Amino acid sequence: MQIISNLTRVLALSGMFLSANVSAGSVTSGEFVLDFDEAALQNLDVQVVNVNWFDSVASADKTPQQMRETPPADAVPDSFVFKVFGASIATPPMGLEERSPQASTFTYEGNPTNGTGTIGLAGFHVISTIGGGMSMGDYGLTYDASRVGNNANSSGWLITNYHAFALRSFELTNVEISIIDDENFSMTGDVVIASGLSLMLQADEGTDVGDFSFTTVGDSDPGIEGAMASYSDITNTLTLPALMAGKSMYAASFSTSVLADGRVALDLKTLNPSSAMTHSHAMLDMNTGVLAMPEVALLVGDDAVGSKVKATMKLEPGYFPARFILGNVEAIAE
Repeated sequence: MQIISNLTRVLALSGMFLSANVSAGSVTSGEFVLDFDEAALQNLDVQVVNVNWFDSVASADKTPQQMRETPPADAVPDSFVFKVFGASIATPPMGLEERSPQASTFTYEGNPTNGTGTIGLAGFHVISTIGGGMSMGDYGLTYDASRVGNNANSSGWLITNYHAFALRSFELTNVEISIIDDENFSMTGDVVIASGLSLMLQADEGTDVGDFSFTTVGDSDPGIEGAMASYSDITNTLTLPALMAGKSMYAASFSTSVLADGRVALDLKTLNPSSAMTHSHAMLDMNTGVLAMPEVALLVGDDAVGSKVKATMKLEPGYFPARFILGNVEAIAE
């Protein structure tokens, strides 16, 4: 197809096909989403309740003690999103009392279950029980084939708590793995209590307490949310930090101009492989050539003015590397 051909030629000419920005077979970005079954937690003998959640940003400069002493939140999210740490961890949180965040060292060839090392997850949650409270976090996700079919009926995937001391916390069961591309994969399944946590919660090993989803595609810095698409009226540049085309993710920028017939043209300036993904990433339909942008911030200089739009643009045939024509533009109500 012409769209795929153009993208391929741009990447090849730019020397980006084996970009150093993307490390095949290693996991240094993504997010792990943990959905607890609150009823299942309440049915445990100690009656577990999640009373506070600190995401990658909120937990970055706090000790577990500070998080435990934070008054219970009025509402705790239904899902906890743990960002994946990169290959190194900036300070904070390194060095804080009781903290032991895990850098991501996981590498694999083809099938993730051939992998070794740890996937570090950023985030903390505080639980309350009839016996008291505790904080859990600085998690590490690992795979160990020797755990398959153990007392928890594990798939081999294990989540270990590392703050204060190592504690086998959750096994992942009924895991389904989807290969996204040569460098990325995703997983879904159930979360059950592992041997270490079962002793602390007086619960049976293997008790189902929720489900999860995991993807290696995501923002590699757990302290910074994925950047939003933006348009600068000073530089006349549209910037898309996360653009999905087929099964691949790119960061792209476009220069804009007004044609003689009044249409707005967007010419591709840069295109780089990227591991970034946001909730509002742009998507290119490889069949129709329509690029949908669900959220674009309008900038004046370097500052956002608070206005956002959603828009589409369509590939114009016959241009290299690529030209799009602006289509619908609609303001997003605040």
